[in-house]
Amino acid sequence: MAKITFLPAGKTMKARPGQSIMSVAKAARIVIPQRCGGHASCLMCRVVVVSGQVSEPSALEKRKMPEADLGNAIRLACQTKVTDKDCTVRIPESKWKSVVQAALEKQRLEEEEW
Repeated sequence: MAKITFLPAGKTMKARPGQSIMSVAKAARIVIPQRCGGHASCLMCRVVVVSGQVSEPSALEKRKMPEADLGNAIRLACQTKVTDKDCTVRIPESKWKSVVQAALEKQRLEEEEW
């Protein structure tokens, strides 16, 4: 069994070779956004393979994803399979989350001034 570490959560899970990154994340209760149910049509479940080894891109993934993304280790969690090697993947923060966090921080600073 391989160990998969999810960033930024820092949570590590054991996984069997052939499991998708998405299914391992669900078992770890880590949310990776997606709408299509794992059919690579929404392209929302992008993750960055930071280190380690995962499966080669599937034909579907190669057809849907830009070559530049695949070259930069950006993969679809629904299509990327675990191998027998450990790996670390980063789940990018949603743009909305960072906007909300910045607004909350600004509000907190304004309240401190009062």
